[in-house]
Amino acid sequence: MPTVLPEDPFSTRQAQESLGRISELIEQVKTAHTSPQNLGRGQRQPQVTFGIEEPMTWVRLWNLDTPRYYADPLYYVEMTLRQKLWRWENFPEDHAPMTLDLPASLSMYPEYTFLGMGLHFSAEGIPTIQNDHPMTRTPDLSLLQPVDFKTSGWMPRVLRWWDDIHRVVAGRLNVTNAMIWWRGALDLAMQMRSYERLVEDVAERPQFVHDLFDFITEQRCRWWEAYSAHFGLKLEPTNIGDDWLNVPFISPNFFRDFVLPGYLTLEAFHGGINSIHSCGNQAPLQRYLLEIKSLPNFEVSPWTSLEKSLINIPPDKRLMIGLHPNDVLFSAPDQMEARLNGIKAACVGRRYDIGTSGLTPILETQQAFIWQVNTWTGVVKRVFG
Repeated sequence: MPTVLPEDPFSTRQAQESLGRISELIEQVKTAHTSPQNLGRGQRQPQVTFGIEEPMTWVRLWNLDTPRYYADPLYYVEMTLRQKLWRWENFPEDHAPMTLDLPASLSMYPEYTFLGMGLHFSAEGIPTIQNDHPMTRTPDLSLLQPVDFKTSGWMPRVLRWWDDIHRVVAGRLNVTNAMIWWRGALDLAMQMRSYERLVEDVAERPQFVHDLFDFITEQRCRWWEAYSAHFGLKLEPTNIGDDWLNVPFISPNFFRDFVLPGYLTLEAFHGGINSIHSCGNQAPLQRYLLEIKSLPNFEVSPWTSLEKSLINIPPDKRLMIGLHPNDVLFSAPDQMEARLNGIKAACVGRRYDIGTSGLTPILETQQAFIWQVNTWTGVVKRVFG
């Protein structure tokens, strides 16, 4: 009996209709990219831009089907292009340029799955990461398996998604890989052990904590080594996301003793660290972050004192200053202007950029959200020229 090959999912009539819509959207993106309005974007110093909370914003605006978004490459590409164009069409004074990049993404959290933690998204776009890993109950490193680049967690899905997105785009845009190991050992260890248990570990079994952080850091290095080999890339300075860099939830001494050694390992392995992200209060940690000699950019989150950061961080470092969403969504124009002028005055002679945490359309209507953000971009233009 002859083998029946499965039908190419891209050959169905529904898929062909989707590919037709995608082709039209790509042409619209290219037109926007080459337009006179786009030429000056991204040139102003400092850079002042706003972020959008994804995918929750698109669920609120368009009822985006999040599970499908991360499972159907045609739907993903079409919706991502519509997101780019929606921002372009609704915010004429946005400082972020229209690019020809299209990120291949499966959310911000794939590395949790590499270490055996489950991950799923609700219909509202809210991620849920497993909080009952075997390590949560038992502080035993033998419960962890070495990470295999091709088979651990979502990696088969990551590699397949990369190929599928490329197939849909067909060379017409620059597909960038957002499915990388970004999280640091701190966030991953916190998720596996829980905050309470990790604090207990530090007091009762500190060597276990050192070993756990070392294991995660080593697995991350090996993953990046395999990633670079798979895609034919050279190792470059890396970026780290560790949202638990947040005093007083951790202390400066905890950071110095348990987290910093791993960062220095990553610095040596990658040839540098470009940035370290946390939404928390990093000011008390900055004196130790300065021990990472390659680090050129220091994030000043909405929960980190700018005044203390200007004292702590040398002038040769660039500041990445974050604004709270309320600074945009729930501020009057005079409040916006005072906030931005205060930053401008404080940072004279410094290199810095300003960005917002992710904005979500929680105002009464979509139009109210658009109007409020446009009010803010207008104030940015008035303050920074």
